[in-house]
Order: sequence, then structure tokens, then C-alpha cells
Amino acid sequence: MLTKVQPERFFIGSVTLAFVSLILATVGIKSQLFQNIQYLILLFASLSVIWIGFKAGKFIFITNRLRKQALGWLIAATFSATLWLFAQKDIQSIFPVLKGYRKVWNTFESFALFATVVCILFALILFIVGSRDSKLERPGFIERSLVNNLSSKIAALPMVFTAIGVFVIATLWTVYHSFTNSRMLPKSEFVGLGQYERLWSSDRWYLSIENLAIYGICSLIFSLFIGFMLAALLDQKTRFENTFRTIFLYPFALSFIVTGLVWQWILNPDYGVEKIVRSLGFDSFVFNPLYNADIVIYGILVAGLWQGTGFIMCLMLAGLRGIDQEIWKAARIDGIPMWKTYIQIVIPMMRPVFVTTLVIIAAGI
Repeated sequence: MLTKVQPERFFIGSVTLAFVSLILATVGIKSQLFQNIQYLILLFASLSVIWIGFKAGKFIFITNRLRKQALGWLIAATFSATLWLFAQKDIQSIFPVLKGYRKVWNTFESFALFATVVCILFALILFIVGSRDSKLERPGFIERSLVNNLSSKIAALPMVFTAIGVFVIATLWTVYHSFTNSRMLPKSEFVGLGQYERLWSSDRWYLSIENLAIYGICSLIFSLFIGFMLAALLDQKTRFENTFRTIFLYPFALSFIVTGLVWQWILNPDYGVEKIVRSLGFDSFVFNPLYNADIVIYGILVAGLWQGTGFIMCLMLAGLRGIDQEIWKAARIDGIPMWKTYIQIVIPMMRPVFVTTLVIIAAGI
């Protein structure tokens, strides 16, 4: 006799086997036995969904909360089916550059097909068991063990799989190609550390690392310092605060192309800062960082600070406005100087704001 718990466990096992067949499909084993095992396992999982659908009125399943999660799995199934249909076409005729990667494309085709079926299985079972009226019966095994603890995690699985496919697999693919002599597509040959040896022997590599270090470190330090100082000045509730805030934040609304053009004009010696200063009588003044390889990185740094510091100022100002005014009053009553109030009280309280700002700056470098 099957108990009320066994059908639910039966489905969990069948879906697990479906994932096993998915993994076997990606391995690319040509043995007929393995191919038969894949399709038998998938057939078993599909029949289990049909069987549970007919037995849904007799067994205790999950409440209606999972019907919404079924939509996410249907979206994931649609995405996988689209990839599979795209793989079914004659890719070589569309992209001749892929001729040397037909084996990889066949594996991807199998992966997309099985991913589609597995996503549909999940969507079907979630819709079936979520259609029951949970008010008439006590919570079942899946509701007690999964819904109350893993409901949000189950709903997030489609996006997790998408992120793994887009980011993790793409990263691993890039790492693999770094050990080959491939410049693009289609053919590649494993050369070990040959590409890295060629990279490390290039002077441009060390120059780029030096420029990245200068720009990254200086951008972090000066963005935080200038942004916090501007926020502290605006926090004093001065006149025309909204005007100054708009002026400081306006460069952030410009695109990188506009920022580059503006500062290219400013730093150009023919009609920029150097031209203006010389017109005032300082004929010996020289300021052309764009034409000096030793300081050109600092000219780029100034342009980057001009564009991004206003946004950092807004984040800092929001953090300062979130501090209780009673703290400022208590500091003034105790006779604590303003600079000590910022260093010993305000800045430690704004630690989460500084951490968030550092992450945002680092992500933009």
C-alpha cells in the first residue's frame, strides 16, 4: 500500500533521475547503452508526473503557493526550448566559423533539450500540486519539508541555472581557451602556458597593470574623500543647496563619450586650459597631459573623478542625513569640535555607507 507521503517522494526521486539523465547527456558518451539509459530515465520521470496528476485527489501535496513558481519554470523551459530549436538548424550554413565546433554544438543541443524537458516537469508538478485546496487537509510532506523552508530557493532555481550558464560556464570556457592558441574561432590547439608566457613577456602588460593600479587606487581614495567633503558641506544646510547638488550631480548623467570629448577639449593645448592661461600673459605655461605619456593616466583620472564624484556625494549625503540630530546636539553640548565629531562619531556610524560606496566605485573601475 502506498502511503500519502510515498507519491511525493516518488516524484522527487523521478526529477532527480531526470537531472541525472541531463548530466549524462552533457557528457557526450557515444555508447548506445548510455543513450538508452538517458531516455528511459526521462520517460520514467515523465510518466511519474502523469501518474501523480491522476492521483492528485487522493494524496496530500503542496498548497497553492507553488502555482506562481510554475510560471518561472515555464519561462526557463521556453528559454531552453528556444536554444534547442536554434541548435536544430543548420548552424554551419549560418555561421561557417562554427564548422570546427560541431561536437560542442551537439553537446549543447542535447543539454538544451533535456533542460527544456526538466523545466517542464517542474512546472507541471508545481502547477498540479499547487491547484489543490490546502484548507481542507493538513500540510503534506513536501509542504512541511520544502515549502516552509525552501520555497524561495525553489522559485529562484531558474534564475540560478541561467546565471550558472551565462557566467560560470562562460568563465570556465574563457579559462579553457586561455590555454589554447585560439585567437577567435573555430580551431584551437592546447598550448599550456604558452599564451601566458607571451603575455608576461610583453611590456604593454606591465604598463596596463601599472595604469590600472594608479587609476584604481587614486579613484577609490579621491572619490571617497572629495565626495564626503562635498556631502559634509551640503549637510550644513547652506543656501542654494539644491542648486549646488544639481551642479555636482550633473556630470554623472552624461555618457562616457560626452565626458571624454569635454575633457579632450579642456586638456587640448590648442584651445584648452593651456591656451586660456597663455592668453592671460603666462607664455611659458605648459599643460598638455594628453600628449605626455608619463601623466596621461592622471588626466583620465581627473575626468573620471569629475564624472563620478557627484554620485558618491549623494550617497554620502544620504548617509549623513540619516544620522540622528540628537547626536549632533549632544556633541555640541559636550564641546566636541566639529572635526572630532566627524572622525570619532559620524564616520564610524557611516561604515555601511562607505562599504557600499567602495563596492560601487570598484565595480565601475
